[in-house]
Amino acid sequence: QSADGNKWKMSFVMPSKYGPDLPQAKDPSVTIKEVPSKIVAVAAFPGLVTDDDISQRESRLRKALQKDTQYRVKEDSVVEIAQYNPPFTLPFARRNEVALEVEGVDSAS
Repeated sequence: QSADGNKWKMSFVMPSKYGPDLPQAKDPSVTIKEVPSKIVAVAAFPGLVTDDDISQRESRLRKALQKDTQYRVKEDSVVEIAQYNPPFTLPFARRNEVALEVEGVDSAS
């Protein structure tokens, strides 16, 4: 969701084997861009996704990472939500993830 709370940003991850061979979208508001690789810490969970649930799961993930000796949450990391199922999937069978970008403890300065 954008900072003004009115717009959502959605992305799809495509396998790198397609590279620049992806077809162009007919809708000009849809763009294709390559994003740099990154390391993320993820907490998976089933069910429907609510704002409150995301907030609680992000908080738990951040707390767990405070105890990690290899990785820490990158300073400018924002929570990302991944949802893997079509809308008609029953809630108990859905797979979702909250993710935070991390960096190695040695690489952070």
